[in-house]
Order: sequence, then C-alpha cells, then structure tokens
Amino acid sequence: MATPVFYFRLVGCWLLGLGCWLLSVGPVHAQSNELRTLDEFLALARNTSPLLRDYAGQVSQNRVDSLIRAAQQRPQVAGTGAAVAAPIFGRKANGEGGLGYDEAVSNGGNYAAFASVSQPLLNGPVLRNDYRILQSQGLVLRNTRQLAALDVRRNITDQFLTAFAAEQQWSYNQNLLGQLRRQDGQLRQLVNAGVYKQTQYLAFYASLRNQQVTTQQARLTYRRELGTLRYLAGAADTALVLLEQPRPPTHRALAGLNSITQRQYQLDSLRLRLDREAVDLRYRPQLRWVLDAGLQSANPSPLYLGRSFGFSGGLALSVPIFDGHQRQLGYERIRLAEQIRVGYRTFLTTQRRQQYQQLEGLTRESDQLIASIREQLRIAAALVDAGRQQLTTGDITILDYLQLVNSYRGFQFSLTQAETERLRTLYALDYLGE
Repeated sequence: MATPVFYFRLVGCWLLGLGCWLLSVGPVHAQSNELRTLDEFLALARNTSPLLRDYAGQVSQNRVDSLIRAAQQRPQVAGTGAAVAAPIFGRKANGEGGLGYDEAVSNGGNYAAFASVSQPLLNGPVLRNDYRILQSQGLVLRNTRQLAALDVRRNITDQFLTAFAAEQQWSYNQNLLGQLRRQDGQLRQLVNAGVYKQTQYLAFYASLRNQQVTTQQARLTYRRELGTLRYLAGAADTALVLLEQPRPPTHRALAGLNSITQRQYQLDSLRLRLDREAVDLRYRPQLRWVLDAGLQSANPSPLYLGRSFGFSGGLALSVPIFDGHQRQLGYERIRLAEQIRVGYRTFLTTQRRQQYQQLEGLTRESDQLIASIREQLRIAAALVDAGRQQLTTGDITILDYLQLVNSYRGFQFSLTQAETERLRTLYALDYLGE
C-alpha cells in the first residue's frame, strides 16, 4: 500500500513537470505574433496601408454621391425672406426734387416671406447619364485600389526576397564560421604535433577572425533588411527572427486587355463616351415646374401685409441658343483625350508583352544557372571534405585548404543570389498575369 509521502512526491513531480511544460510553451505563444512568412507580411500590409484605406473610403464616397444625385432630382424646397425699404426724402407732390428711387421702381420697398418649390421635368436622360458617370467613377476607384494593392504586394515581396537573401547569407557565414572553429582545434593539435608550422596556423587563424567579422556584418545586413521589410508592412515588432523561404508562384499567362493595368484605359474610354453624351445633354431644352407661396408686399404696414398672402406656380423652360461654339470645343477636347488614351494603351500593351517574353527567357536562363552552380557547389563541397581529410595528415597546406573553403563559400553566395533573382523573376511574371 502506497504511503502518503509517495502521493506527495507524485503530485510534486506532476506539478513540476507541468510548470516546465508551461515555461517551454510560453515563449512559443509569445512569439506567435512575429511575422515570418511572405503571406503574413502581405496580409499585414494590406490591413495597415493608409493608401488602400483611402481608396476604400473614396469608393464609399462615390456611393454617397449617387444618393446625392438622386436627391437632387426630387422637389427642392427653399425659403426666402426679404425686408428691403426704399425711402424717399424731400420730394414734392408733383414728383420733382428730393432723394430716392422713382416710385414706379421702388414702390416703397419689398417685404416678403415665402417658400418656393421646383423640380426638373423630363430629365430622365440626364439623370441616367449622371448615374453612369458616377458608376464609371466608382469602377475607376476600385481599379485604382487594385493597382495600389498590386504595388504594395510588389514592394513587400521584393523587400522580403532581399531580406531572405540577407538571412541566407548570414546563415551561410554562420555555418562556415562554425566549420572553421571546429577545424581550429584540430589544427592546434596538428601544429603542436609538428605537422604544420606556426606561421601556417596564424594564416588560418587570421581567416577565422575575418570570418567572424564577416558573419557579424551579415547579421547587421539582415537586421537592416528585416527592419525595412517591417517598416514597409507597418509591423511594430523588432525581434530578430528567421524568415521562412517563400513558395515560388505559379507561372500564369500574360493578362490581356482585361488586366488590372489595362482596365483603366477601358474605363477611360467609357468615361469619354459619357462625357460626350453629357455635352449633348447640356444643349437639350430644360423644363421644370415651380411653385411658391407666402406673402409679398411693397408696404410694411400690417394692413397691407395682411392682404398680401398668395401663391404662384407654373413652368420654367430654358433653351440654349448660342454659347460661342463651346459644344464643338468640348467635342475637340474629348477627341484629343481619346488620342492620348489610345497612345498610352498601345504603348503599355507592347511594353507588357516585351517584358513578359524577357522574363520568361530570364527564368529559363536562371534555371540553367542554378543547376550549374549546384553542380559546382557539389564538387566544391567534395573538395573541402577531401582537403579536411588531407589536412589531418599534412598532405595539403593550410592556405590551399582555406582557398577551397573560400571557393565553396563563393559558390554558396552565388547560389543564394541566383535563387533570389529567380524568385524575383517568377513573381514579376506573376504580376503580369494580374
């Protein structure tokens, strides 16, 4: 039968194990908010970008503008009040002399308080065209927001690849430094055994110290590039974390006239057609009904004001006759804008096609270059291993061994650069597929 002491020990061990587990899990949860992947940085940048929020607000304002235009079509009510006196001083009975307006003009003054109502009639074509213009403006704002989001994604991705390349270079330098440190102890034993001279070891030791400085510089470079990435994305954390390697994007076909960058020219064409129709609608006769009710009097006395209540109503017609050929000038302005639009669209179409073909060629050449570097890296790694074995027997000089190590490090650096540039090219192709 178990004693109470045994149960206390069992519970104590369980609590101790639970505490150790919480301590080990705690830092993981504390670091769970740190950004490490490209998708996490892109999501944060989309949420924090004030430019994207600005365009989203402008889209909402565009919907409000449509409601304002609908309200303008409803009856408009306005109140008017006036108390204007026109006194006459020192005028004779026969109408001569004195100071003041002529009685036929002044009539003693104007005292009014009335409300007027008006509403356009037969205004359906104008209203529909205004709605189409507002809808076109909303489409332009949405497309501009997509363009801004594409630029944000491009900038974040480019900086992420730069930071990731710096991280890889730092990692390579750390691995090489660790390798040289492990080799340092072995070389000291060989020098003490008389296999190598002290001067040869000093050359190796100088290379080791140089690698320490190079590793520190690589760490600072990575910290700087990581800080720039966080600055662009709007991240607040400052811890030095390791980024995860991004996945290569899919190779999509070149987007045509319906792409985000080309769609703006289609929307510009629609806007120009609506502008031309708006010019035509401005020269249509405009009809509206008007109604007012209240009091108007030329005498401020209560007797006259009490008998001056009334109302009036009718139709108001406006017909444009001549405006100095502004209509033809408006057509000419729209024609010139269309020529500019076609020129931009043609140039961009040619530019995107040339860029896509060039990036495809760069992708193929990058694949060949990476395959060649990896083969050279494999050979360099085998030479370093062979040199390490010969180093123990004194069959290779320390300087020759260092040369092999430096050659291996150079191939590693070249591979990092080539892989990073290949990812840049693939993401550039991906953007052209939007």
